[in-house]
Amino acid sequence: MPPCKLLPPLAALLTMSAFVAPVKAQIAFEPKALTPDQVGSGPRLIYLHNEYPATLDPQNTSAFVGQMAMELFDTLVTYAIDPTTGIADQTKVVPRLATSWDISADTKVLTFHLDPAAKFWDGSPVTATDVYWSIERALVGRMGWGTTQIETGGILNVNQLKVIDAQTFQVNYPEGMGRYSLRNFASMSLTVMSKAACEAGRAKNDEWCVDWIKSHAMGSGPYKLGGQRSGEYIVTTANKEYWGDAKPFYSEVMYRVVPDAQTRMLLMESGEAQFAFLTPNEYAVLQNSPYAKVFSVPSQQDVAVLRWKPDTPPFDDDNIRQAVIKAIPYERLITEVCKGFCTPVQNLVGVNTPGYKPDPEFSTDVEAAKALVAKSKYASKVPSFEVPVVNGSTNMSAAVIIQDALRGIGMDMQIKPLTQNAFDDIAWGKRDLKVSIHSMGPWWNDFMYWAYWMYRTDSATNHIRYSNPTLDKNVLAALQIPQENEADYLKLQDETLGILNGEHLAAPLFQVNWNAAVSSQICDVNKFPWGTIALSWLRPCD
Repeated sequence: MPPCKLLPPLAALLTMSAFVAPVKAQIAFEPKALTPDQVGSGPRLIYLHNEYPATLDPQNTSAFVGQMAMELFDTLVTYAIDPTTGIADQTKVVPRLATSWDISADTKVLTFHLDPAAKFWDGSPVTATDVYWSIERALVGRMGWGTTQIETGGILNVNQLKVIDAQTFQVNYPEGMGRYSLRNFASMSLTVMSKAACEAGRAKNDEWCVDWIKSHAMGSGPYKLGGQRSGEYIVTTANKEYWGDAKPFYSEVMYRVVPDAQTRMLLMESGEAQFAFLTPNEYAVLQNSPYAKVFSVPSQQDVAVLRWKPDTPPFDDDNIRQAVIKAIPYERLITEVCKGFCTPVQNLVGVNTPGYKPDPEFSTDVEAAKALVAKSKYASKVPSFEVPVVNGSTNMSAAVIIQDALRGIGMDMQIKPLTQNAFDDIAWGKRDLKVSIHSMGPWWNDFMYWAYWMYRTDSATNHIRYSNPTLDKNVLAALQIPQENEADYLKLQDETLGILNGEHLAAPLFQVNWNAAVSSQICDVNKFPWGTIALSWLRPCD
């Protein structure tokens, strides 16, 4: 990690955002202990994002709210951080709300013992009833992707859940615990919310607090929900009475909406902001700045793909599907779209994911692409097709380059720019993307988990509504294979990959990197799944 450096003098900074102490290189990642008077004593952090969230719901949300969710709410368990890299190790589960847990000899019963010291912000205790209700809310209320995430851990019905007493919560697994059963309790879809606060604040017809939680929250986490102005900012304030180990140092985190990426970069360079997620163009500039550092590592099984519904013209012809795969200028995407802030990949399996093997099928060959188009049933009259993308995103940049390449083989790809909320409505609400450029930062570094989300018939992120019974069977079976049984798992993976690549259902464009711009004066920066940062772990470089 690069050394942290002092910011230059500035005429004006956002209130509470100035940092003055010289700093040294970071050497470890851990929630360093604070004295009682240090908790919440630090300055405000400014966290920049491009668009205001539609809801604060941790079970049906964007990455922006996902970051807040892991600070506002607690999970039963969490992951140990690798002290040399700052990256969470999902195979090392450690306590959070639960001080301990028991697994029956037949692995069919998992029992959690809650910390009696855990309190919501209003001072009420976190109980097993709150845990039950938070899971019930997703399973019965069907909260979108959060419901699917819970199901991947083997919880499919509330009948599997049992409140033993105020501090004891039990889950029953009829077929035994699966690959993700325990570690899934660290995901944001299993954050614990206050049942009493929801029932007190919601409208009568809002049974599962869907409307209430758009702008309200009652959690037990290290930061509390503070002031907000729709479309502009959300503030979270340090929970000085936080019961957990990772006490927050910084007094506030302002999640500020700045739509323009270049403006976000300038705010980082000036010291007016401490965190920003940008585009590769801005990262390329900031990587040489003494006032900000850029973290860039390949995200686990986060492969950006161009995918299509195979019964939608012109993709109802396999020759066209193969032609598009061969026409894509993969190297150009890495250099021009990513500016080097992504990783080349030649398969749907990520480069740092078990079972990755480069497949020469995913290489550029324009002449072969032209021949495949000529061989198709459409020949010189290939129907135009549309790709909705978020305006200003990396996917938009990729779409422009792919559009140009496809014109070279006689295909017309129309780009439909949308806001993030409008795109989410089509993709998540309606699940109606005939063709899409999509990357999904999955919670687990497993291809079969990725396939479960991207291609299983009923998945919330199967936006193209692809359906294959063998794939459905395989991805469900993979969830039940113990982590240590890699051979059986990879056998299912190879068969599933054969279906997807055999039918030419997608082209892997590149492996997405987790990129973040951070003030050079902040240390202990870490990475949890889905690109979240444990903000309560952050400390000034010292």
